[in-house]
Amino acid sequence: MKKLFCYFLLISLSVSAQKRNNFNFEIKGNTYTGIGNNYIADGTGTFTGFGIGLGFFVVKNFGLGFEFNNAYGKVKDPSVFGELRSPQWSSGEIYAFYRHPFSERFDAEGFIGSGFHSMVSKSNYSSKDFREGGSSFLLGAKALYSISSNKKVYVFASPKFYFLTNFTEMDDSAVQKYYAEPTLFNFSLGLRFYL
Repeated sequence: MKKLFCYFLLISLSVSAQKRNNFNFEIKGNTYTGIGNNYIADGTGTFTGFGIGLGFFVVKNFGLGFEFNNAYGKVKDPSVFGELRSPQWSSGEIYAFYRHPFSERFDAEGFIGSGFHSMVSKSNYSSKDFREGGSSFLLGAKALYSISSNKKVYVFASPKFYFLTNFTEMDDSAVQKYYAEPTLFNFSLGLRFYL
């Protein structure tokens, strides 16, 4: 009986997988800007870069996604950011999303997730790079528009907020919050391909 149930389950999953696009791959351009009262907002300019992602539907319109992002920035205030240059932001993320179709071509997604991040900067006083990192909580949305007749290629725009927790320890709690809990706003434009 268990084997029969497993066969029916596999057949129904494969039939439903053939009826719609379950897996996707994304490429995108990114900008990151520090917002609020923190060292990234005060010490650096806007970061620009790229990202790639994979996503798949788990149940109906609910799915999981994975992303890797990389961006490059400049130091605008060394008194805040330190005597460093050429900061490079990297992040890896996992998130859950819900997709809502508004029309035949237009869809929207909301997502929530977490991940890790790192920032590597060149030091003016050492041959070794300065590295910092931590964890992130993210919250965002995505507007998608199909540009192909078979709904396999979409363009998208996506705002996202990153609430970071850096591995930094300071004695003063106000300074600790300033350096250990920055917030970033991310905006990305890209293409999604359904496989």
